[in-house]
Amino acid sequence: MMATVLSSALPARARGAPASTSGTTPRRRLRAALARRGGSTSPPKEVFQGQFGAWTVDAEDEREVFLYRLGLSVAAVSWAATGLSLLSPAAPAWFSGAGYAVGSFAFGGSLALIHIYVTPAKRFLQGLFLVGLLGSVFIFTREDCASVPAYVASHPSGVWFVGPLFASVTGVGFKEGVCYNKSEAFALAALTPTLLLAHLTGLFGEASGPVETSLLALWSAAFLSFAASKWGQPVHEDIGDKSVFEFMKLSEEEQQIQLRRLRDLGE
Repeated sequence: MMATVLSSALPARARGAPASTSGTTPRRRLRAALARRGGSTSPPKEVFQGQFGAWTVDAEDEREVFLYRLGLSVAAVSWAATGLSLLSPAAPAWFSGAGYAVGSFAFGGSLALIHIYVTPAKRFLQGLFLVGLLGSVFIFTREDCASVPAYVASHPSGVWFVGPLFASVTGVGFKEGVCYNKSEAFALAALTPTLLLAHLTGLFGEASGPVETSLLALWSAAFLSFAASKWGQPVHEDIGDKSVFEFMKLSEEEQQIQLRRLRDLGE
């Protein structure tokens, strides 16, 4: 179409033979019409009907979900590698410390992006994570600490300091299990406190070493499986009902207006 317009603006000798319109197909005409109207030839976005109105997944939603899932994956891999390094006498202490730090910050990033309808519950999980992170920093500053994981492994009382961080992991696992009926998420939610409490109390006595090693392996496998399963979910599932979050951002007056509008539409 643009070539035809430019051609018609040129003198006859410059453009040669008159431009032919026989090559203009219905598809090209449709694209031109959409362009004139500011439209797009991309397929329409799927519209979801929420509690407070219809909504769609936009680019920002996709970015947040991607980063949420990426954070979980990095945390799962980093903490699994940390566990393996603790079982290997040849592994340097800095490796377990670095793995723990990377996993912690990655999980914290996911926790910042998680979608939970009940805001106090989300803030509670984030608060637990922050307390556990500060506890980890406290352990790291001790003179007898080669790395946080190594210290906690040899000093069960260290669980009191890092425990809140992993309590937030338990909360995320429980939330994901309830929302999406993920068995691996339920396993993560159950194994996290079991492993920590077993180590803190010495529950299994002389058998604590092999039992806790087995629990750590199961925990790592559950976390890795859970993180991997997230990539197969549709993006909109990790968003939840977007209309609820948008409604919660409104002022009380705006919420009342929105509710009246919805009631009027329902009549």
